[in-house]
Amino acid sequence: MKGLFLIFCGLSFALLCGAQTNESSRKEETPAAARPSRDIVPLPSIKALSAAQAAGKRLFVQRCSVCHLPALPSYAAYGPLLDKNLVEDRGDETIRLQIMQGSARMPGFQYTLRPMEIDEIAGYLKTLDLAKKD
Repeated sequence: MKGLFLIFCGLSFALLCGAQTNESSRKEETPAAARPSRDIVPLPSIKALSAAQAAGKRLFVQRCSVCHLPALPSYAAYGPLLDKNLVEDRGDETIRLQIMQGSARMPGFQYTLRPMEIDEIAGYLKTLDLAKKD
């Protein structure tokens, strides 16, 4: 008898939680496709990249994009948006040193990335054009 009561309580709780979840999921949300496309950061297709740049893209997405690209169109990136203009302004060597040594807000990758991988990321950054086009 006690076991049936506990099972009944558990099922009732699960159904109650499920009803609340369904209720909250019915709220109107703006789908990603309906958001302005200018807020979405476009990355170049892997087909348009050399092998080294494609490897740089893979590393950038794995290691850098979490801070250097906005997660959603409604959020700002934690770090600066990285693109070819930044590389041109600061120079290749400065970018490589920044990736290796890091800063107060950025970890250094000198112990986790090989010099060739850092060069691939720097090469990939030269393919990005993230300037806002309004």
